[in-house]
Amino acid sequence: MTRAANRHDHGTGQCATGSARCRPTGWILGAPGAGDNRQLACLAETLDIEARQFDSFDPVWRVIKDRLAAFRVRQIPADKFERYSPPWPDVILIAGGRSVVDARAIRNASGGHSRIICIGRPWAPLKWLDLVITTPQYRLPAADNVLCVDLPLNLPRVDDPLAIAHWRRQFHQLPKPMLGVLLGGDSGSFRFTRGCASRLARTINARVAAAGGSAVITASPRTPAQAVDTLERALKVPSQIFRWHAGQPNPFSAMLKLADALLVTSDSASMLAEACYSGKTTAAFHLHERARARCLRALRPTGAGQRQWTDRLTRHGLWVPARDLYGFGRQLESAGWLVDDDQLFESRPTNKLDVRSIQANVRERVLQLLDRVTPGDRKPDS
Repeated sequence: MTRAANRHDHGTGQCATGSARCRPTGWILGAPGAGDNRQLACLAETLDIEARQFDSFDPVWRVIKDRLAAFRVRQIPADKFERYSPPWPDVILIAGGRSVVDARAIRNASGGHSRIICIGRPWAPLKWLDLVITTPQYRLPAADNVLCVDLPLNLPRVDDPLAIAHWRRQFHQLPKPMLGVLLGGDSGSFRFTRGCASRLARTINARVAAAGGSAVITASPRTPAQAVDTLERALKVPSQIFRWHAGQPNPFSAMLKLADALLVTSDSASMLAEACYSGKTTAAFHLHERARARCLRALRPTGAGQRQWTDRLTRHGLWVPARDLYGFGRQLESAGWLVDDDQLFESRPTNKLDVRSIQANVRERVLQLLDRVTPGDRKPDS
């Protein structure tokens, strides 16, 4: 009997007749990062599941303690009985390693019915997960339960007509074409220095002046104020700059719709994904790579034997490859998602894939996981 036909045994209230076309149920175990939580919400939307959200997560010390105990203890802790109780979901969606132990305990309590799907990297043995949906910057080894897609699942945001109309009026006086510049900031791999800001200003000045247009620049919570100050002083073309202030209007989403081309700092895979999914011609601006990130990249195993060894350690959860956002940006350029900044107003992205293609790939893998693929769900052979 397939899992779909046996769903009523687990109290889900779904597919009591054994239909393979019923809607899956899912639990989303929230993560600390806003980007991770947005990806989890987008994954739930992609899978069209009836999702229940759990926003609380454990502090790091509890995660470490539970992770060590998870090699022998797999029950739901007593203090979480009220939080996690049947009916058990078909899928458990997590991002990163913060909720791996809870997800395994839920799957165990469900008698193996619930399947665990992790976004990113689990910081745990890969065999603990039913499916890992990852992207190239995490450098996970190939495995039967690992699906690597070009871009994170940051689906295009739903347009707010009133907001779009508001920002269209704000940008009305600016010359066309308009370059939208999305600023990130300091991260584990990059620093947004004053030197970067000066270099970015030169790039914006050159590209916008050549096109006879303008630039709209928006900062994020991680953008250093001194970098914005330097950028503002160095700009010579018509422009508007929006600094980040919590609770105040920000044109980020509108720029994905209204800009003629996009220039995005390379520190955020999620921001790059949203720009690429917008369908606008997009270029990455590479920030200053931290010395630690450069050293890790230089020391990365290059020989086949070394890679085989580190891949084996990663599969067993004993090694976590350093994230490579620099290489990720270069790979997106090679794949045609991004163009060089001197082509922002002169070319279009060459990658023939789009968000629907990535969604279809993810959805099919999950349906296969649930034994629920039908001929209509399969993609035609390419």
